[in-house]
Amino acid sequence: MTCELTALTLSLAACGMGGGNSTGGSGSTGARSIVIDEPFGPVANWALETDDAFVLSKLGCLETLAKYDTSGSLKPMLAESWTQSAPKTWDITLRQDVKFQDGTPLNASAVAGALKHGLGAKAPVSAFSPEAIAGVEAVGDSTVKITTVAPDALLPYRLAAPNTGILAPKAYTGSSIDPKGTCTGPFRITKVIPQQAVDLKRNTSYWGGSVKLASAEVRFIADGAKRATQVQTGEAQIARKIPVASVQDLKGGSGASVRTQELPRTTELVLNNKKAPFDRTEVRQAIQAAIDTKAITDAVYPGAARPAVGPFAPGEPYTPDGSDAVRADVAKAKSLLAKAGVDPASVKMQLIAYNEGPGFADLAAVIQQQLKAIGVRVTIKTADYASVEPDLLSGDFQATLLSRNHLGDMPDPLGYLTADYTCKGGYNLSHFCDPKIDALIRKAASTKDAKARYADYAQVAAALQARAVDVFLVHETESVAVASGVKGYAVHPYYSLTAGLSVGK
Repeated sequence: MTCELTALTLSLAACGMGGGNSTGGSGSTGARSIVIDEPFGPVANWALETDDAFVLSKLGCLETLAKYDTSGSLKPMLAESWTQSAPKTWDITLRQDVKFQDGTPLNASAVAGALKHGLGAKAPVSAFSPEAIAGVEAVGDSTVKITTVAPDALLPYRLAAPNTGILAPKAYTGSSIDPKGTCTGPFRITKVIPQQAVDLKRNTSYWGGSVKLASAEVRFIADGAKRATQVQTGEAQIARKIPVASVQDLKGGSGASVRTQELPRTTELVLNNKKAPFDRTEVRQAIQAAIDTKAITDAVYPGAARPAVGPFAPGEPYTPDGSDAVRADVAKAKSLLAKAGVDPASVKMQLIAYNEGPGFADLAAVIQQQLKAIGVRVTIKTADYASVEPDLLSGDFQATLLSRNHLGDMPDPLGYLTADYTCKGGYNLSHFCDPKIDALIRKAASTKDAKARYADYAQVAAALQARAVDVFLVHETESVAVASGVKGYAVHPYYSLTAGLSVGK
């Protein structure tokens, strides 16, 4: 679902980098600068097994072997092609004449080294971990052979995740990753102000052709209202993840637009399936039945979300047929608790609402009131995500709010389902384990036919919803404020600053 909303009349002021009419490099047609406001900056010294890889990809620096384009299709990027030569073997043919920004060639040895570095991380990502990947080998100068642990039809999808991005060998020689001069993308990093901003300049030797912008500044601003204001004042030309209140403020003019797109992202109430009383299916189902997702959507996300029907949204090819949001039913919730032999007064839930979550403070307060109606007492704990993640991963918690992108780990739900809902999943915050679900997800991984694979995902989704493994609350949208004169921008989970992006009258 995409739409454009007209916004307050804004004038496109001089760009924050001060480069309005600068010239030079790579056959540019509009040698200008741009300022982009992002909500999250790097927090792990650019470690590619973390979300820092997504930041580096959005900066137009990091590139991957395959690309997930705006239509949802998988296309070659640094790879020219790929072939599954055996059930457990893929041959990746690299694009010719690509150079890293330090001038060294992109060859099979460099690519294999980069991928092996990711495999050797202390906590490798589920999309490309030793549990899925058996080995990576350079064959000659332009072919990389990847061997999987089990037959894997989705290896190219794994290679489109920013976490499998490719940097030059020297990026890995220090105590932390150094992306300066070691990317292949259209922009090279010139300056990093920790937790604040990154300055970039055009890569004049970009393999992909002309880069329209001369330079860019990407700012990391946690306050969504401030991001919106900077587009209003002309301090920035693009601001991502604009809060609902700011979207409403921007309505009414024609100088800028707010582009709102439904994301493959769902906000959920994660229940610790290993901690009593949430280890009882009936108790989790009672919590699910007590929550009014429509009221939550109207109160917390007016016009910016819709009630969740499970982990996947209506219209997605892996959503079970006939899926509908669970309707609030207080009587049913009380009956389920009685069936489980649980006195509602004995259920004292501590709900974590981490500060970075979109609208989580308000959402937690609504849930607190809705569960009060069935006699369940909820206390709310707020904190930065980094401070609560260790407890979430170890299982030392009862319940948490979570915003999760099911195409974030890789551009197919396999990565998300593997990480979140398999017994050994690296991000299984629910601490849910069912060998039958594991087997179904493994089966999907080896299924080449997309329709059949999506049917397997739908079975998993139906089981998660029916058993209330988590309580899926709303399917999210993202609103981006875009100043007039910006061309070539598309809302995308992996890319923001691209070769085709430009500003001008």
